[in-house]
Amino acid sequence: MSDALALSAQQQAGLLKLLAAAQQQRTVLTYRQVIEQLQLPVPSVRRLALALEQLARADHQHGWPLRSALVVSQARPAHPQLGFIQCVQQLGRFVGGIDEDAVAAWLAAELAQVYSFNYPEV
Repeated sequence: MSDALALSAQQQAGLLKLLAAAQQQRTVLTYRQVIEQLQLPVPSVRRLALALEQLARADHQHGWPLRSALVVSQARPAHPQLGFIQCVQQLGRFVGGIDEDAVAAWLAAELAQVYSFNYPEV
């Protein structure tokens, strides 16, 4: 990730806190909610997308469910952005064609795992 677009340590900690709260409440957050809560500067969507992809790679390396899946578009259907799906596809966590039904099925399965997983503090 470009250092210019990287989240600060405080923003990264804030992101993990927001994701932990969403996990505990068994809900999802929208990109807009996260951007507003963290007060990310422009280009905020790109900055957040890169951070979520980086977190997905880290979770994948640990063999954990992907917490980044908790962040979805506010548009319907409420799925992660295409770039994120392509990222998890590259990780081998999403297999098959990228269509609405396949993404919805993957997201439901991934969220079920996220909601039931106990993430150690790292």
